[in-house]
Amino acid sequence: MIFKKRGRNFYLIISIAALTLIGGYVFYKIKKHHFLDHQLQNIVREKTHQLYTINYDSISVDEVGGDLYIKNIYIKGDTARQLQLINSNDTNAASVIFDIYVPMLKVVDFSTARALLSKQMECKQIVILNPQVNLYIYPRKDNPTDNKKKQEALYKQILGNFKLIKADSVSVINSEVIASDFFTKEIKFRTFNTTINLSKLAIDSTYSQDTTRTLFCKEIGIKSDKIVFGDKRNTAEASYATFDTRSKIVAFSSISYDAFKNNGFFKTTLEGISLKGIEWLGPVENSDLIIDKVVIDKGELETLTDKNKENKSSQKKAGKILTGWIKHFSLNNLQINSVNYVGRTTEEKNKPFKLKNNTFSIKNINIDKTSEFNGKIINQAKEIDFYNDEISIKSADKLYEYKVSGIRLNTRAKTILIKSLRVIPQLDEAKFAKKAQYQTDRFNIIIKDVRGNNLDAEKLVKGELDIETINTVGSSVKVFRDLSYPVDSISKNGQQMTYPHQIIQKLGIPIRINSFAFIDTYIEYKEKSPISQNSGRVRFSNTNVTIKNISNHKAREGEKIVVNFKTTFLDTIPLTGRFTFFIDQWEKGVFTAEASVADKLNATTLNQLTEPMGMIKVEKGTINSLKFYMKADTNTSIGTLVMPYEDLKVTLLKKKGDEYAKKGVFSILANLAVKNSNKEGRDMRTAKVVITRNKYRSFFNFIWLTVFKGIKDIAVIKI
Repeated sequence: MIFKKRGRNFYLIISIAALTLIGGYVFYKIKKHHFLDHQLQNIVREKTHQLYTINYDSISVDEVGGDLYIKNIYIKGDTARQLQLINSNDTNAASVIFDIYVPMLKVVDFSTARALLSKQMECKQIVILNPQVNLYIYPRKDNPTDNKKKQEALYKQILGNFKLIKADSVSVINSEVIASDFFTKEIKFRTFNTTINLSKLAIDSTYSQDTTRTLFCKEIGIKSDKIVFGDKRNTAEASYATFDTRSKIVAFSSISYDAFKNNGFFKTTLEGISLKGIEWLGPVENSDLIIDKVVIDKGELETLTDKNKENKSSQKKAGKILTGWIKHFSLNNLQINSVNYVGRTTEEKNKPFKLKNNTFSIKNINIDKTSEFNGKIINQAKEIDFYNDEISIKSADKLYEYKVSGIRLNTRAKTILIKSLRVIPQLDEAKFAKKAQYQTDRFNIIIKDVRGNNLDAEKLVKGELDIETINTVGSSVKVFRDLSYPVDSISKNGQQMTYPHQIIQKLGIPIRINSFAFIDTYIEYKEKSPISQNSGRVRFSNTNVTIKNISNHKAREGEKIVVNFKTTFLDTIPLTGRFTFFIDQWEKGVFTAEASVADKLNATTLNQLTEPMGMIKVEKGTINSLKFYMKADTNTSIGTLVMPYEDLKVTLLKKKGDEYAKKGVFSILANLAVKNSNKEGRDMRTAKVVITRNKYRSFFNFIWLTVFKGIKDIAVIKI
């Protein structure tokens, strides 16, 4: 139970109040003035091993009602005597010494006859008004084997010459407590307007063994307007704290913790907090805190990650979780209903990463003084179940919104589920191209029903993605580029890092995915021609893609990302192929691509590409098959293309209004230049293609131009 074995300061308050009460009234009838002026102070010093002195202005007794009043009590701890006890290893040395000022102490309905005859001090109520308490903490190691002896000695000290002390209630009203380390002078905590109510107080040899009691009471209730932790740089603050042993619940209106003030890397504010099933065991300065369940209605968390590698050691030191009095913390269940997260880096403080309205639960967390705010505590937890309804981020140029919906992460199952990931352009194709002013790829991406298995949650907390498999079904990737606009040759100098394995390397977070499967995916590359002013769509439907070994870690020699795909080209042509991206040569952009079409196809199917993109119409022809292979880097592609076909006839086109018109003479010349057939055999033509990359064009465009050049080299008669 909370505060069990750690209420020494409260025990002493009650002890002193009781001693004052007993001496004040019993000897009031016998040796009133001599006792008040001399003997009471000596009793207090004797009963506290000369650690305390007491002074007060007056004691008065209501003879009729039996009430006792003490005004302006000063109880002062002797820190010099305390140091003597510590240096001599005396077990009477206390963990906490305090100075107390009490403007008014009232004892209601004091039973004087019982106190005199049977040595039993009983009253209805003890009221301590507006006390101001300074606690001086002496950090030291306690011997756990002495706890029982200390407990027995404690109740004997409180009883003095009496057999029993009982009170229906003890109330400490509007107290202010300041606790500090005696040696360092660092303020540990401070309370404001705190009220403590103890009910059914009973102290004797029997009650001291009663495990149903805390501070010798059946019930305890505590309320505090504010509790501040820390010295001048207040790192933590709790407002409107309440606790009572009847419900065994601690509740706070809000709690804030700012580790930035102590060179840490996060701060948080929590609202609507309740803690159930609490046990706080051990001495104040070296205790164990055990909580069954914590519920938080709302929360705000902000982190700051230091990107300077040279500062790793200091960042690790600042990452300790338990830096105060608690040596061990255990939590069975944490439930947060809504929390917002902001992540910043030292390099880009003004470009935060934001998450909104997250809910999650954590089961079985255990941390100690060695624990740090890193992924290890995540893997040590029995289960973390995280749910986020939606993450929405807009790009700095306001051209895109990045949205993630329906995230569900479970560390016990090591799974992550995502309903959808979307890259949403904020402008239509024409307006996007106009705002970009240059040739720029416009992406419209929807990744649906993502399921990841065997996720390493420890690395995820540290900002790394390490997962065995990811599957997604029904996704869509669309890319559009308007070639009517000029290329940006001013801001994009040098070869651009736009290949997939180059983009992965530049993401800024470590990634390792063993297998990523896209099932039933639609892929489209759409290009608007400046000549036709129309767009051709290179599209792949019913696409199944498997990507192996997605990684941006330091590559082994020959390590690669392999992409296998099976798709339907232009909705009718079965196509299979493979991409291989060489990770160990990612800076050079080395990759290979291969594709094949095994079935015959009607060549007129290609008109949806050749007309808007090449101003060529295929009148007739049959393509028997196609095989393509290329190896490329950021400068050049070298490829081969095999395409046997028959009865090919084409027409050259020109734009006439919104329609295409035939170029009569040029079409005749074109057909004279086109090889009618390329049948399999010794005379079959095979294209060997070398293309110099236009560094301002996209990855997709580079592949398409290589394929198109190969088709042209086969089909056009060389003169």
